[in-house]
Amino acid sequence: MKGIIAAGDRLTAEAGAEILEKGGNAFDAVVAAVFASYMAEPALTSPAGGGFLLAFEQGKKPVVYDFFVDVPPFREEEPDFFKVTVDFGDALQDFYIGCGAVAVPGNVAGLLRVQREKGVLPLEEVLKPAIRYATSGVFLSPLQASFVKLLSPIFTATEGSRRIFAPDGNLIDEKRVFKNPQYGEFLKLLINNGQWIFYEGEVADRIDELSVKHRGHLRKEDLARYTVIERDPLIFSFRDFDILTNPPPFPGGILIAFTLKLLENENLASFGSKEHLFKLTKAMEETQRFRNQFVDGGILEAPSEFLEEGFLSKYRKKINRFGNTTHISVMDEEGNAASITTTNGEGSGYIIPDTGIMLNNMLGEEDLNPKGFFKWPPYIRLPSMMSPTIVVKDGEPKLVLGSAGSSRIRSAIVSVILNCLIFGMDIKSAVDSPRIHYEKGTVFIEPGFKENVVKELRKKYKNIIEFSSLNLFFGGVQAVNNRFHGAGDPRRGGFVLKI
Repeated sequence: MKGIIAAGDRLTAEAGAEILEKGGNAFDAVVAAVFASYMAEPALTSPAGGGFLLAFEQGKKPVVYDFFVDVPPFREEEPDFFKVTVDFGDALQDFYIGCGAVAVPGNVAGLLRVQREKGVLPLEEVLKPAIRYATSGVFLSPLQASFVKLLSPIFTATEGSRRIFAPDGNLIDEKRVFKNPQYGEFLKLLINNGQWIFYEGEVADRIDELSVKHRGHLRKEDLARYTVIERDPLIFSFRDFDILTNPPPFPGGILIAFTLKLLENENLASFGSKEHLFKLTKAMEETQRFRNQFVDGGILEAPSEFLEEGFLSKYRKKINRFGNTTHISVMDEEGNAASITTTNGEGSGYIIPDTGIMLNNMLGEEDLNPKGFFKWPPYIRLPSMMSPTIVVKDGEPKLVLGSAGSSRIRSAIVSVILNCLIFGMDIKSAVDSPRIHYEKGTVFIEPGFKENVVKELRKKYKNIIEFSSLNLFFGGVQAVNNRFHGAGDPRRGGFVLKI
C-alpha cells in the first residue's frame, strides 16, 4: 500500500494517486491533486486563490502552511466591483465579483513551497497530471458541471472567461471535453521558473496590467511582497486524542476546538439520539455566541484561555449556500499526512491573460468582510473558516480530514470527528451520515434523523430548516485514516483512491 487520497472529484483523486504510484509522498500527491483540481473542479478552486495545508511529516514538527489571500493596500476610487445573482432553485443569492474583488493570491506560492520543502519528486513529475488534463482535456463530472452552470453569471462575466468556459457560446458541461491549453503552458512556466514567474515575472506583469485596465486594487508590488507563513497548528486534547487544526488568527480551528471541548465530557448516547442532537446543537449555539463575542470584529491571538474549563463552565450558564472550496486529504505508506483546503471564492470573472487562470473574488466575499467591503487594513491576511485537521494518538496520525462549505466547515468537521471517535463509525459512515448546523438562531438539518427526535428539537428551536436530501450546503468532508480507509463526501462528488 503506497497511500490513500480523498478528494472532491475522481479526476482530482486520480492525479494524486498517479503521483503516489510513481513513488511520490503525501505532499507530492496533494500538490499534484490541487493543480489538477482546477481542471476537474473549476468552480471550486484556482491557482489564483488561497488556502492552507496542515502537514504531518514523520520525524518533524507538524506545520500549517498559510497561503491564504492578502488585502492589497491600493484603493481604486471606482473599482470594477459588481453584483451577480445566482439562482439556487430554492433561493437567490448575490455575489460580488469584478477586478475590484481580487485579493493577493497565495495558492501558487504555497503549493510550490510545500512541494519544495516536503516533496521527494521533481516538480516536473508532480505537475504532469495537471498538464495532461489541461492539454488533452477532461470530461467534468455531472456534479462539477452543475456547479459551473450554477455560477454561469461569473463564468460568462468577461470575454476572457467566456473564451475558456464558454468557448463556442455554450457553457462547458459533462458532455464535451473541457480543455485549457493556456493553463498547461502556465504550468510549464512554473516548472522552468518557479513562483518568481507568478509573483515577480511576466505573469505578475499581466496581472498588474489587467488590474490597472479594469480598475482593480491589486498591483505587481503586492504580488512581489506576498509570503507564505509557516504556523504552529492549534493543538488541543479531546478525550484520548490530540487534534491539530488551523490556528488563530483564523477562526475556524478555534471554533472547532471550542465546540468539541464543550462536548468532551458530555454523554451523547447514540448517533441521532435526543442527547446527541440536543447537546450538539446547544454546543453549536454556544460556539456562535462565542464567535460573536470574541472572534468576529477582531483577530484572536491567544486561544488557550478559551479552551480551559473555567471559561467553558461559565459558558454552560446571511449565509453563503455554496462555499466554493475544495478539500483533499492524503496519507502515504511512511505515515506522512497532508490535509489541504483551497478556494477561489466564486471567482472574479477575470482571467489572467494567456494563463487560463481565473482570479479570486475574496474582497467581494461577504463572509470574509463582515464590517463591509474594502474595510480591512492593507496587507492583512483575510480571515477564513478553512480548517485542515488531523487527529493524532500516541504521536501518529489517525484521521486526516477537512471540509468545504463556508461557515458550515466547522460543523461538518465536528460531526465527522464525533462520528468516528465517539460513535465508533467506520470512516465512510461517519462522512455519509446526516448533519446538523446551527447559525444565527436557525437549525439546519439533513434527513435521516428520527422524526420523534426532530419533533422534540422543533419545540426548542422555532427556526428549523429541514432539507429533503443530503446537500452541499452541509460541506464536503474528504477524510482518510491510518488503516488506509477513506471517504469522499457524496454531497460534493467526493472520491477515494488507494494505491
